[in-house]
Amino acid sequence: MAFLITRDFITGKHEEGYGAGVQGPRTARPSILTRLTAGEGEPFRMLDDDGYVYYHGRFLDDSDAEAYVGEAEFQPLDCYGTPNAGAVTIQYGDPATGVWTAL
Repeated sequence: MAFLITRDFITGKHEEGYGAGVQGPRTARPSILTRLTAGEGEPFRMLDDDGYVYYHGRFLDDSDAEAYVGEAEFQPLDCYGTPNAGAVTIQYGDPATGVWTAL
């Protein structure tokens, strides 16, 4: 499993070198990261406790992933959103409806 941050709303800068472009975790397989960079994956966003959006990204879960303690869908929040910015909620988007659902 792996994730890619695509937009950083904290800095307001969405190009690589800020939050955008961050990939994780460090143990993610290169083949999964390549797929994320190509646009695959489930869209997610991370928010603070006031409901402000901090990051947008994409997530891919594959059956051969490394051991991760916790639910896979929380990985972007656990590995990046909370330790980096204090985000507390992760929501996944439904591309068909545009609705975001919190886990």
